[in-house]
Amino acid sequence: MTAYPDKPLPGGRSAFAGAAALAAAVLGFASASSAAAQTSDTTTLGTVVVSATKTPASRLSLTQATTVITGDDLRARGVTRVSDALREVPGASVVQNGSFGSVSSLFIRGGESRYTKILIDGVAVNAPGGFFDFSHLTTDNIERIEIVRGPAGVVYGADAVSGIIQIFTKQGRGPVAVGANVRAGTYGTIDGGVDMSGTAGKARYAIGAAQHVTDGIIPFNNQYYNGTLSASAGFKPHDAADVSASARYTAAEFHYPTDFTGAPVDSNAFRVQHRLTVGIDGTTRISPSVTGRLVLGSNDVSDLTENIAVPFGATRPVHSAFTSRSYRRAAEGRLLLRLPYSTTVNIGAEYMRERESSANGEGAVGAPTIPSSSFIALRSNSAVYTEVLGQLTERASYILSARLDANSDYDRFLTHRIGTSVALAASTRLRGSLSTAFNAPAFNQLRPTLFTVGSPDLDPERTRSYEVGIEQALFGGALRVTADYFNQRFSDLIQFVGGGPPTFLGSFANLTAAESNGYDVEVALAPDEDLSATASYTQASPRVTELSPSYEGGLTVGQALIRRASHTGTAAVRYRRPGVGSLSATANYVGKRPDLDFREFPSPVVTLPSYTRLDLAGSIDVLRVRRAPALALTARVENAFDKRYEDVLNFAAPGRVILIGARYTGSS
Repeated sequence: MTAYPDKPLPGGRSAFAGAAALAAAVLGFASASSAAAQTSDTTTLGTVVVSATKTPASRLSLTQATTVITGDDLRARGVTRVSDALREVPGASVVQNGSFGSVSSLFIRGGESRYTKILIDGVAVNAPGGFFDFSHLTTDNIERIEIVRGPAGVVYGADAVSGIIQIFTKQGRGPVAVGANVRAGTYGTIDGGVDMSGTAGKARYAIGAAQHVTDGIIPFNNQYYNGTLSASAGFKPHDAADVSASARYTAAEFHYPTDFTGAPVDSNAFRVQHRLTVGIDGTTRISPSVTGRLVLGSNDVSDLTENIAVPFGATRPVHSAFTSRSYRRAAEGRLLLRLPYSTTVNIGAEYMRERESSANGEGAVGAPTIPSSSFIALRSNSAVYTEVLGQLTERASYILSARLDANSDYDRFLTHRIGTSVALAASTRLRGSLSTAFNAPAFNQLRPTLFTVGSPDLDPERTRSYEVGIEQALFGGALRVTADYFNQRFSDLIQFVGGGPPTFLGSFANLTAAESNGYDVEVALAPDEDLSATASYTQASPRVTELSPSYEGGLTVGQALIRRASHTGTAAVRYRRPGVGSLSATANYVGKRPDLDFREFPSPVVTLPSYTRLDLAGSIDVLRVRRAPALALTARVENAFDKRYEDVLNFAAPGRVILIGARYTGSS
C-alpha cells in the first residue's frame, strides 16, 4: 500500500498535489531562464566555524573538536535525515527505536541523550530538560551542520553538556537558483522537495518545501509522514548593518504498533507533532571596533498521541489521547569589542522563558474525550556572559569565557571555559580546553504529575571536562590526521525514586555520578577536489562512578551506561567526476552495548551485538545546460547488505532500502 496518498497540508491541498504544483512552478521558472547553470548552495566557509564561540573563528584556532557537514554533501548522497548524517560524526552515537519516524536519540562522547544542545539558525529547539527527538528533523534546505564536541554551556547555557549541534538553513546568494528532487523505493517510500533562493538588490531570500512518506518496516500500522517548510530572508542596507529572519515548520505523523517491550500488538496507535521555529538576527557596527547584535528566537512544539484499546478488566474499547505543548522564547543582546593585540571580547546578556503543558483524556470510541489529568509549568532564565579570544604569540591563541545563569527553578549557576591552541610547526597543531556545563531538570521532575509528587529541590546535573587534541597535516594538506583525548565527569545525576503506600507516587533526586573518557581518531584524505576519503574511530567508556547511600535502584558502581557503545567507527569514500556523475560509500560500525530488557521485571541488563551498516549512493548527469549539470538520475541504498540489527532491544531497525529518483538544479 502507499502511505498517506491524500495527506492534507495547511490550506486543504493534498501533500502530493501541493508538492507537484510547487515543483512545476519552480521547474517552469528555471526552464524559462536564459542562462541556466549550476550554482553551489553551500557557503564557502574555508575553515571558519560559527558555533564553537560567540564569534566566527578559524577552525585551527578552536580549542574543542569540531565537525562541519555541508548541505551539498548530504544532497549528493541522498541523505534526508539529520540523524543519519550524525552517525558519521566521531564520538556521536544515534539510537533509533525501530522504524522511520520512531524516537531517535543522540549520545555524544558517552553523555546522556539530553546533554546535547540543538539549534536551528541560532534558535534552541530542545525540550525543557534537554531531550531532543531527531526522528522528524530532515536535511531539507540545510546549508551546513556544525558539531562541537565537549561542553559548551558557557556559550549556550543549560543542556550543552556533551556538545552542541547547530543547523544552518540556506541563505540566498547571487542569481536566482532553483532545485527539485523526487525519488521512490522500498517500504513504499516517496521523497520529494523543491527550493528556490537568490538576491534582489540588497535583499536575499531562500524557500523550500519537502515531503517524506513511507509505509514503515512492520506490515501494519507503521506509516510515517513528514512535511517540512522552511524560509529565510535578509536585508543589508549598508556595509555596517544586516538583519535576517528564518522560519522552519514541520508536521509529522507516526503510526506505531509496538508496545514498550517492542511487541507489535497495536493496530491504531499514532503520534502527531507540529514544530515551528522562528529566528530574527540583527547586527550593526557601532564604531570601527564595536559591533552590536540582537538575536530573538522562538520554538513551539505541539504533540498528540492517540490510541483505541480495551483496558484491562473492561469489555469495550476506550479512546485515549495525550496532548502536550511546549515553547521557548529567547532574546539575546551582545557587544563585540575588537581590541589591540588581536583580542576580541564578547559581552552579552540573555533572557529566556519556557513553558510546558499537557493533558490526558479518555472516553468511549466516537465520543469526546474526558480530561483525567493536566499539567502546566513555566520558568524563566537570565544570563550574563563574557568571552575573550586572543593571541598569546603568532603561533598560540587562547579563549577565556564565563557565564552566570539565574533560573526561577534553581539557584544561580556559573560555568567557565579556558582553552588554547598552539601551532607546534607549520603543519602541526596542539589544542586543549577545560570547561564546565550543566543540565537543567525537566518540568516533570520538579513539579507534581499523575505519577510523581514533584521534587522542587533538585539541583542541575553538572559536568567538569577536559580534552587534549592534536592535528597533523601531511602532503601539503591533502592528508590530515586528528586525535583527541577527552574526560567528562558528571555529578548530581537525577534518578527516579519509587514511592510507598498509600499513594505509591514516586519522586526524583540527585543520587548518582558517572564518567566518560576515551579518544577520537580521524583521518581525512583529499588528493584533489573530486576524490575524498575519511575514516574515524572512537573509544569511550561511560560508566557509573558513584551512588548516593540513599540510592535504591538497579545501578552499580562501574556499570556501563546503557545504549552507548564503547567502540564506534566510520569509513567513507566519495568521488565526483564533473559532467558524468558521483559515487559514494559509507560504512558505520557500532560495537557491543548494554540495554535493558523491559519484557521482564525487574528489567535485566542485556548486551546488544555489534553491527556494521553500509550505505551507497550515486548519480548520473543526464542533462547539461551551458556546460553545467542540470538534471541527474540518483540512487541510494541504505543498509546495502540488509544487516539485521537493533539500536534498542526488540525494536528492529530497517533492512535494505533502495531509492531511485532524479534531481534538478539550475539558476538564472
